[in-house]
Amino acid sequence: MTEKPPDEPPPGMIGLPPSARGLTGRPQDIADHASAVAQEWEDVGESYVQKRMRDLGIPKNQIGQPDYDGDGRWRAFDPREKKGGANTTGVVVDSGALNPELFKGKKGGRIYPKMRLRDRIDAIIAHEYEELRHEGSHAAALKAAPKTKLPISDEARRLCRAMAR
Repeated sequence: MTEKPPDEPPPGMIGLPPSARGLTGRPQDIADHASAVAQEWEDVGESYVQKRMRDLGIPKNQIGQPDYDGDGRWRAFDPREKKGGANTTGVVVDSGALNPELFKGKKGGRIYPKMRLRDRIDAIIAHEYEELRHEGSHAAALKAAPKTKLPISDEARRLCRAMAR
């Protein structure tokens, strides 16, 4: 004997939905969220940033550097750092490129969230490259990045100009 089907289908969810319980599926801190996404997509980020640096003409020996604070692995994209980029011996882009609030309250903070990721990455590469060229001087890199010889996008140049103001 077969059972009679219920008059109503079973509910799709029992209890309150996650959003009603305060669960968003992502960390509260946008920088932590950007880092989590970057770590999940680390291989894609690494490939893209390396290719973009080659396309912009970054010398091969300055594309990335060892992860000094981590496993020592050579990388051009660091998903765990949240500053935008770094340079010690080479140029590195980090998860800050994914964080729309990276420059919140700072110069460039109004335009950064509206920019394409490619333009953000170009601006970070240009700044870090110029900082390397100017012996680690952040102030000199801020002045030099908008005029960099690298063929960065116009929007990236616009961000570099805003940061230099």
